[in-house]
Amino acid sequence: MGLADREYAQPGRGRFGAPGGLGGLGPGGTGPGGWSANAWIIAICIGIFVIDAMMGPRFTVSAGTVIDQTAPPEAVQRAERIEREVPSTLRGTEAYPLVDDETGRVVGQERFFRMPLFQAIGHFSTGLGFLRLEVWRLVGFQFLHANLSHLFMNMLGLFFFGPIVESRLGRKKYVAFYLICGIAGALMYLLLNGLGQMGVGLPGVLINDPYTPLIGASAGVFGVLMASAYLAPRSTVLLFFIIPAPLKAVVYGFVALAAFNLLAGGNNAGGDAAHLGGAIAGAFFVRKPELLRDFLDFSGKGAASRRGRSRAKREKRPRGGRGPSEAEVDRILSKVATEGLASLTEKERKILKKASEAKN
Repeated sequence: MGLADREYAQPGRGRFGAPGGLGGLGPGGTGPGGWSANAWIIAICIGIFVIDAMMGPRFTVSAGTVIDQTAPPEAVQRAERIEREVPSTLRGTEAYPLVDDETGRVVGQERFFRMPLFQAIGHFSTGLGFLRLEVWRLVGFQFLHANLSHLFMNMLGLFFFGPIVESRLGRKKYVAFYLICGIAGALMYLLLNGLGQMGVGLPGVLINDPYTPLIGASAGVFGVLMASAYLAPRSTVLLFFIIPAPLKAVVYGFVALAAFNLLAGGNNAGGDAAHLGGAIAGAFFVRKPELLRDFLDFSGKGAASRRGRSRAKREKRPRGGRGPSEAEVDRILSKVATEGLASLTEKERKILKKASEAKN
């Protein structure tokens, strides 16, 4: 691919790959109908939310069985569920008593969530995602939202900051980046909730019920925020749509607030655990984008093709000569995207010229 073909080197785009600069749905013409990957993620999240809102909470999902540890094992084995709802130990669930039919003793309760279709299929929890090995939930929860304000804030973050990251990574790597950050968020939640279930008493450990649902794009969004702060740290954003502030300071401030709330055990500490997991993954993978390359290549053909191209380049390269590295070229082009051509040194201009000649 020539230098002029790279998305963030295209003339006529905004500084970060969207018309008008910061924000937008991302580079056009990169997917079906000319939509970017960022636009597709936003559209899927909105579509799922609308369908779930129309269907309502009509699907039943197990929220686990709670057993009285003092009950004799034989009583538990004999117990049957009685269709009489009782107060639940988990908010938002229906609970029904388990009664030993010989003694009439209540030995536990079965609990159920009633959820819309996609939330029932895709929400993540320690109980379902880990204990029952329903691993698809590591991805599914990233496209679900509890209410309109939850959806709006996450989509707003993707709308403004997703294009910065997609224009740098490209469409496929951006999708991989978003999904990996979300998975990292779920794993952070799982780790802290697992420690809580084992009785570990440390700040930040989550002692909530293992079937508590985790939903939302926030983990992926925090990864995108961290990546945009790395790629365009000096960009100005309007905090609360009023106060101008450096993008890097705003993002790090959000992450610090999430960490404080988690350590303090505040409201939505579980969500903030996922936010921090996504932020850590975002900060790492934006610096190591080559690790994203094969995430969506299930056939293995991409890696084989790259090995062939690499071998051909080595055979074609003149002896004693060596062109600039891909990472160096990308760094310089990123600098052009954020600071303009005038910011380049003479050495950097020569590197770009040499790379352009090598591509042609």
